[in-house]
Amino acid sequence: MSDSIASYFDARARSYDRQLWLEGPALRAAARLAEPLAGAHVVDLAAGTGGLSAALIAREARLSRLIVVDLAPRMLERAKMRLGTLDPPARFLTADARRVPLPDAVADVVTIGYLLHLLPPSDRKEVLAEAFRLLRPHGRLIVVVHGSPRGIAGRIYRGIWRAFTRLARSEVVGHGPMTGLASLVAAAGFTVNGSRRIPGVYWSHVVRARRSDPAAAVVTT
Repeated sequence: MSDSIASYFDARARSYDRQLWLEGPALRAAARLAEPLAGAHVVDLAAGTGGLSAALIAREARLSRLIVVDLAPRMLERAKMRLGTLDPPARFLTADARRVPLPDAVADVVTIGYLLHLLPPSDRKEVLAEAFRLLRPHGRLIVVVHGSPRGIAGRIYRGIWRAFTRLARSEVVGHGPMTGLASLVAAAGFTVNGSRRIPGVYWSHVVRARRSDPAAAVVTT
């Protein structure tokens, strides 16, 4: 996550949770795709106020370890308020998702919620490379982005979003609804083995993948 994006969300940390009702269905779908979670070591990249971490815990409270990472300090403070009573306690790191101060192969599950669509293509690749580094062999990656329907409905949806962006420049950050998520994840060396599109006012796309030899990656759209 770039400093400008972190600053944008840092300034809006207190109000961010108002939009969680839009993200909730996708976060719950992501938690289902992340299973099995009992005894897992989880790293939640760009965790924001902890919505995805909370969805994981609601699905399975017996995580072995949860490390919550975000570059926006005020967002991370909100996450601490949401997740601060866990046992064992979560660990909170203020860090860029492209450069996380953790050792290699530390996680069974890495999650990336609502980040990649905000970033330019080069940064997306860096974040996925960092997720690959953090995962143990055959570990699971869960990615959630602002997506869109397929086909003509998707083109209409993305067109509406672009028009909204022009009208509300100060309230919108990033590159809008993202396409090609499964292909991007596969190109980063993962085997994609799950994909869900979540309809709504704020369409989302959830992809599950396994750390693997890049030559063996399979794309599920």
